[in-house]
Amino acid sequence: MTDITDEELQLRQRAKDDFPYFAEKCLKIRPKTGRVRAFKLNAVQRRIHEQAEDQLQRTGKVRKLVLKARQPGVSTYVEGRFYWRTIHAKGLRTFILTHKDEATENLFEMAKRFHANNNPLLQPQTERSNAKELKFRVLDSSYRVGTAKAEGVGRSDTIQLFHGSEVAHWPNAEKHAAGALQAVPNADGTEVWLESTANGASGLFYEMVLQAEAGCGEYELIFIPWLITGP
Repeated sequence: MTDITDEELQLRQRAKDDFPYFAEKCLKIRPKTGRVRAFKLNAVQRRIHEQAEDQLQRTGKVRKLVLKARQPGVSTYVEGRFYWRTIHAKGLRTFILTHKDEATENLFEMAKRFHANNNPLLQPQTERSNAKELKFRVLDSSYRVGTAKAEGVGRSDTIQLFHGSEVAHWPNAEKHAAGALQAVPNADGTEVWLESTANGASGLFYEMVLQAEAGCGEYELIFIPWLITGP
């Protein structure tokens, strides 16, 4: 076994404890310009990270609703966060559910890019990689994806980390939520992120936002208006 230096040990420890540091040092994203670059959190991503960590410290878990403008980097943040958590724990099941096939493919491609470009010191061994799943051998942790079309998607397994993307645009959102969200136990360390652009004054996501605004239930609302910009 190859010895590692003190500097490499420090990298491993800080990367495990500090997601913004891990993102910048170990993750690569493809921005609108098309050139792959390091994932340095922008203003929106720093804001939601602070709120997520605050809820995690207060309650032991994360339950977030994110009502967002178009393309502020919310999905990128959640995918990076989930990859970070998935590779630093054993037996975690991560599931991503989007509103259409193209979005599912894009988010899963992002997760695979994170893994392919990760620092070798922190890159777990791949057991299985296909169009719907990325599984890590020794950790027995995995990423799976689905599209909110077939009823019952996400029901079949216990899920610790769940990302629902563009939830206001899911067909049959109530049935999908009843399946996938019930697969997430009410346990410390679990996370559910439901994010979406607006889609009218009705539906599951709209009702959940109203409840969160009223302080009802465990979900906390993050509102990202279009005017929040900056590096």
